Amino acid sequence: MNRTDEAGYTFIEALLHLAIFSVFFILFAGFFRYSAGLVHHIGDPSSVEWEQFRYELADYLKDVDGVQVGEQGSLLRVVRQDKVTEISHYPVQSMVRKRVNGEGHEPMLTGVRSVSISVSENILSLRAVFVDGTERGTMHHLLPAEK
Repeated sequence: MNRTDEAGYTFIEALLHLAIFSVFFILFAGFFRYSAGLVHHIGDPSSVEWEQFRYELADYLKDVDGVQVGEQGSLLRVVRQDKVTEISHYPVQSMVRKRVNGEGHEPMLTGVRSVSISVSENILSLRAVFVDGTERGTMHHLLPAEK
């Protein structure tokens, strides 16, 4: 009997399969660790609403002709071409609302206790304190309109 032609499961194959399994397990565990932190951040409705507000505000600050801050820093007036957009805090309703050309009342951010807006050297700074005590802030570069 000649045993040189036997093809079986070798020790080297077992080690290779163990190494592949170990790599997949490490990647799998890393994915769950990463996603747990992401779910914690995204699971907070106020942080999602804040990010949406920041992106919408950044869109209004592109190609501006002028920016004015009023009412002790709780009103932002953005002038773009023939459109004036007012973003202001309404403390009675605990929200930040938007008006375009003096019309409409579109809520942009809810649950806001106070807002502080300032402009310095083409940088707009906005800080909001929410009803639950959370403070969030954002800074945006004002991009003037091309003439």
